[in-house]
Amino acid sequence: MAHAWNAGDGAAWAAHFAQDADFVDVVGRIQHGRAVIAEEHQKIFDTIYRGSRLTIEYVNSRQLTDGLLLLHTTSTLSVPEGPRAGVWHAIQTKVVRDGEILAFHNGMRMDLADFTHEDEELADRAPREWRRQQP
Repeated sequence: MAHAWNAGDGAAWAAHFAQDADFVDVVGRIQHGRAVIAEEHQKIFDTIYRGSRLTIEYVNSRQLTDGLLLLHTTSTLSVPEGPRAGVWHAIQTKVVRDGEILAFHNGMRMDLADFTHEDEELADRAPREWRRQQP
């Protein structure tokens, strides 16, 4: 998959997915079907992620049933220029059916201080305590 990304090849990226796959991208949009996944990835390869480099690392996996695997990976994306220039970290949850990705959810990974916009008091709270405090 990283090879396909680094080549900027949407069709090669999508070839890893089942025909009826669902892909939830990093901003929460759902893409359904291999053809749509290929098309949407080609758009970003040709624009905001042009020339980017992706590395993917295995985290863990477990068999759910015969032919169905739950897989977690992390990734680092280096974008050389444009609105997304920089280094981005993400984590992925994938459901793999008979060797093809059936479901893929991509989520950004970031430092909690960045997430809370440097609000130290909020960053020190557990996530369940993040609800807005009543005056």
